[in-house]
Amino acid sequence: MPILAIENLHKSFGAVQALRGINTELAGPGVYGFLGPNGAGKTTTFKLACALLRPTSGHVFVNGIDVQKDPRRALAHVGVQFDSPAFYPFLTGRENLRVLSKWAGVDDAGGIESVLSLVDLQQAGSRRVGAYSWGMKQRLGLASALLFDPKLLLLDEPTSGLDPAGIADVRNLLPKLALEDNRTILVSSHRMDEVEQVCDRVIILHDGSIIASGTPDELASEEVHVEIDCPDPGRALMVLAGVDGVNRVRQAGKNRVSCVVSAQVAPAIHAVLADKGVVVEQLTRNRESLEEMYFRITGTRNDEA
Repeated sequence: MPILAIENLHKSFGAVQALRGINTELAGPGVYGFLGPNGAGKTTTFKLACALLRPTSGHVFVNGIDVQKDPRRALAHVGVQFDSPAFYPFLTGRENLRVLSKWAGVDDAGGIESVLSLVDLQQAGSRRVGAYSWGMKQRLGLASALLFDPKLLLLDEPTSGLDPAGIADVRNLLPKLALEDNRTILVSSHRMDEVEQVCDRVIILHDGSIIASGTPDELASEEVHVEIDCPDPGRALMVLAGVDGVNRVRQAGKNRVSCVVSAQVAPAIHAVLADKGVVVEQLTRNRESLEEMYFRITGTRNDEA
C-alpha cells in the first residue's frame, strides 16, 4: 500500500482551477521532488493532503486512510513544514516545540533535544523566536515537522531563506532521514538544481496538472550535449556533419565545436574524430539537467519561467 496516494484531485478557487485532476503515488521510503514554478499548485496539494483545504473533487489517502474522512488517524504519522512557519515569537524555540508536544499529548523532552540537534538549533533553542532570522525559523519549522517521528514528511520549499551553508545542511539531511530512518519525504520546490541533488524520483507539476514523473534518468532526454576543443574546428565540423545520430553541429568558439548526439553515439565521438585525423584536445559530455528537462517538457523557456 502506498504511504501517499492522490486520486483525481481537483481544487478550484472560484473561477481559478488550482489543480486539474492530479494522480500520483509514493510507494516507499525515499526523497521525492514535487517540482514546478510558483503558482503551479504545489502548496495547494500539500494543504489538501493535510486536510487544511477541502478538494473540489478527488481524494488523498495516507496509508490507505482518506484524509478528509478521518484526518486524525490519517495524519497521525505525517510531518509538515510550510514555506512560512509560524511560531509564538515571545517563546523560545525549545518552548514552542514543547507547546506542540503538549497539544499532541506527548511529553518527550528527549525528542525535542534530538530534533533541535538535527537542525543545528540546540544553542539557539533557548532564544526567543522573535529574535530568530528567517533561516532559523525555517530550521525550527523542520524540527517541528520531525518532532513526532513521522513516516511521511511533506516539506514545502524547505530551503527558502536559508544561506548556502543552511541549504547544504538540508541537502545532506534529507537522504539521511529517508534512508536511515525509513521515511518517505516529498519536497516541493521551484529550485530544480537543489532538488536534482537529493531526489530519487521527481513529479513535475505545471499549471495544476502533473505532466511527468519518474527518476531523473527516466525523464532525461536521450540526447547528450558534447563540446570538443580542437585546433582544426572546420575539419571537426565536416566529420561530425556526416555521422548518424549527431545533430545541431556548430562552431562554439575559435577552437571549439558543439553538437547534440544520441546517448548511444556519445561514447564513440572521440574515436570517430580520431579516425578521421582530427586532434581532440578536450571533449566534454553533458546530460540534460533537471532544469533543462523541465523547460523541454513544459515547453517554456528559461526567461519565461
